[in-house]
Amino acid sequence: MLRHQVFALVLGLAVFNGIFSPLVHLVAAYSLVWAPPWLPGDPSVVFYFSSLIVATTTLLVSGVPAALVERAIPASREAPGPNWIWAGVALVLCFPAMVRVLLMSGAVQ
Repeated sequence: MLRHQVFALVLGLAVFNGIFSPLVHLVAAYSLVWAPPWLPGDPSVVFYFSSLIVATTTLLVSGVPAALVERAIPASREAPGPNWIWAGVALVLCFPAMVRVLLMSGAVQ
């Protein structure tokens, strides 16, 4: 796979985690802290921005190990290795969301 395809995989994992993660409800519960006063208090708007916060956090946190590898090994900047590390960490961060999807679908009890 090319580097941009792996990056698209990372973005897809971040979106998946942003939608289905159990942390979305925790972020939504603290909406009075992070939401500006002009933002409508409609639950769908709060869910959308909470989902966006979780997805962005997933993207940023999963990129830290990849950035450390790129910094430690300068020759890996052009190799796809750090992108795969990024995708792997994003996949690990998606495990609670995957469990939640499996529980909602009834595949696991």
